[in-house]
Amino acid sequence: MKKKSTLIMSLSAAMLLGGAVSCRTAGGNAASVVPPVSMQGPEGFGAYMNNPGPQAIPNARIYRTSCDVDSYVPVTVNPVDGKLVSYPSPGDITGASMPVVLRDGWLLDRRGISPDTRFIRYTYSEYHDLSQAPSPEELLKAIIPDAVVTEIVSLPYKIGEATPARVDSLISAGLPRCEVTYKRK
Repeated sequence: MKKKSTLIMSLSAAMLLGGAVSCRTAGGNAASVVPPVSMQGPEGFGAYMNNPGPQAIPNARIYRTSCDVDSYVPVTVNPVDGKLVSYPSPGDITGASMPVVLRDGWLLDRRGISPDTRFIRYTYSEYHDLSQAPSPEELLKAIIPDAVVTEIVSLPYKIGEATPARVDSLISAGLPRCEVTYKRK
């Protein structure tokens, strides 16, 4: 019975993870296709259950910006040519997408901020209410000049463990056990 249950769970996981995944780029096309995940571990089918492998949930991060843009939608640009790399669909934007405002100008990242993030002149609410995303050209024109990420810090908590009170406490203590992963020069 136990083997049958394990087999059913393994097959269910394989069916859920077995399809290819694609991401939309600024051009609206699939950026890349990620091959299906192999469920075959070193000890045979299903061995992955006993091997935690790499951590699936990343550490939470906080960031600062050059100006007050916590209510504006972030997009990602290519630092070399300035072209739009990625942006959200209006349906991707919810109240849970907005960063959490913390003490001393820090924001808790909930969208995937990077040094290449820029902010557009659409608030989360305005963008969410659009029937479709503006064109990449329109989004580039909507970038707020000089609004950039100035610092990113990785927290000693996984996403979901980083409550505002917990993170504010870390900030008050000088960010012990945290790693500065980016600081604008």
